[in-house]
Amino acid sequence: MKRHFQTCAAVLALVVFVAPVAMAQTASTQSEIAGATTGLGTSHRFASAAAATAHCPTDTVVWSSGPGLTYQLPDAPGYGKSSGFYACKMEADDAGFHAAGN
Repeated sequence: MKRHFQTCAAVLALVVFVAPVAMAQTASTQSEIAGATTGLGTSHRFASAAAATAHCPTDTVVWSSGPGLTYQLPDAPGYGKSSGFYACKMEADDAGFHAAGN
């Protein structure tokens, strides 16, 4: 009986103290898990066009900035300007982004 109680107490300690830490997720992690249903996850946003090109060498690399779900194509005047990120066009499209002005 004592051994059973000790086992139950150990399991309860794991559930109470370890489970909340394991279940905690940041917004970025949740976005990454949800993928295209909530936007581009962090592993699909790149600081440079070269990094995006390495990720999707056969796709067009687009530039996105601001809170909207829009991107600019490479020939747009604002491409790569201000703060934002580069992404693969097909992944951005799948995530609900669209070309600015469309």
